[in-house]
Amino acid sequence: MATTQAPARTDVPAFERVMQMANGFALSSALYAVTKLNVPDLLGHGPRAVSELAAATHSNEDALYRVLRALAMVGVFAETGDRGFALTPFSEALRSDTLDSARELVLWMGNRFHFHVWAELPYSLQTGKPAVDHIYGKPAFEAIEDLPDVARDFNTGMTCMSRQLAPAVLAAYDFSGIGTLMDVAGGHGFILCEILTRHPKLKGILFDMPSVVEDPKCAQCLLNVTHRCHTMAGNFFEHIPAGADAYYMQHIIHDWDDEPALKILGNCRQALQGQKNGRLLVVDSVIPESPEPHFGKLLDLEMLLMPGGRERTEREFRTLFAKAGFEIRRIVPTSRPDCVIEARLQ
Repeated sequence: MATTQAPARTDVPAFERVMQMANGFALSSALYAVTKLNVPDLLGHGPRAVSELAAATHSNEDALYRVLRALAMVGVFAETGDRGFALTPFSEALRSDTLDSARELVLWMGNRFHFHVWAELPYSLQTGKPAVDHIYGKPAFEAIEDLPDVARDFNTGMTCMSRQLAPAVLAAYDFSGIGTLMDVAGGHGFILCEILTRHPKLKGILFDMPSVVEDPKCAQCLLNVTHRCHTMAGNFFEHIPAGADAYYMQHIIHDWDDEPALKILGNCRQALQGQKNGRLLVVDSVIPESPEPHFGKLLDLEMLLMPGGRERTEREFRTLFAKAGFEIRRIVPTSRPDCVIEARLQ
């Protein structure tokens, strides 16, 4: 039987609230550790005693109990009366076998690479420069690629994000009027495959760095639509191939400050020259200019610390796109924090 939980307090003093925020890294670390040990999967068939979980994960029983107890305090697990634990909706989302699993993103966010980078926020705050460059002596994506465990967690985390975002994008935006869609820097091609599956007449091109499109995971993803899709390798700072009437970029422009973003957008403009009704589709957060809460405001700090990019307001997007020779025709909100920004050549 689950223990009775005390009602949530509504009169938490300011000092206590501040301390809760200051200790956020502790919960993040605990969440990462138990997810890495596959504890949510082990609880998939019902509650289990911590002794069983410790044996299955080769963990210290006392230490595991204390970590799970702390996570149960915030609702990640439910603690039972016999030093056992059960899943809650939050830990259900950490299982590897659920469609809406957040497991890979939790492993990416909890990777020690993130802790090293975020520890140097004061550097970025003082200089306005990415902390990654300061720590590793190279840009974020090069640093990630040079560290195999980090690259693995990053790539699977991005696929996880695409898996969560795909239904929202497909529900919000109609791709049916497009003949050929190029997914620029589309990773392993998850979102492109989802779009092609939903629209059987659509053709696709996956464009990314050679190391990405040659990855076996990329080929696996494209198997179901291989007769309508092919890959192309290259660098979007140097050239984006022509041959599509729509170009799609998901969480790409936010990686870059204005100058490099304009280079990418300029190459998209060159690729679209001569395409009647050609369009550019950018999926990113659009930050409200009001002080209302928005996840993009936190993601903006990730961009500051990692690649040196930024999340943008609608006004900032319109200014940036106009400089690149595009006019934003509409901004389509999704059920996620992201929008589909549709632009055409001026």
